[in-house]
Amino acid sequence: MLIDTDVLIWCLRGNRKAGAAIAALPKRVISQITRMELIVGCRSKSEISLLKRFLAEEGFQVIPLSPEIGIRADLWLEEKNLSHGIGLADSLIAATASSLGLPLLTANAKHFRCFSELDVKRFTP
Repeated sequence: MLIDTDVLIWCLRGNRKAGAAIAALPKRVISQITRMELIVGCRSKSEISLLKRFLAEEGFQVIPLSPEIGIRADLWLEEKNLSHGIGLADSLIAATASSLGLPLLTANAKHFRCFSELDVKRFTP
């Protein structure tokens, strides 16, 4: 299961449902874009260190961007940006899940409903 950024934000803010949902996963996978979005949300170097420690200690696998992910995200942006308002980060996260054949766990299911190829699992905080 690929975990969207919003679920991790809920978890890091102390939401027990998010923590339990993540803990229940046998494999914790995130896109490199999610890691980057989390770093952008940090307010200090110590928060970045805490984030990195959390991701390592909890065994998150970070999937790097690849040419396949980039090409797929580019095509989806071209197809869906104007009609559905899909942004760069969501396009890359969707492309990562799709390229790996993984379902996507997200609290923002509406952001991803235009991707019929994705198996979107809704998280409710």
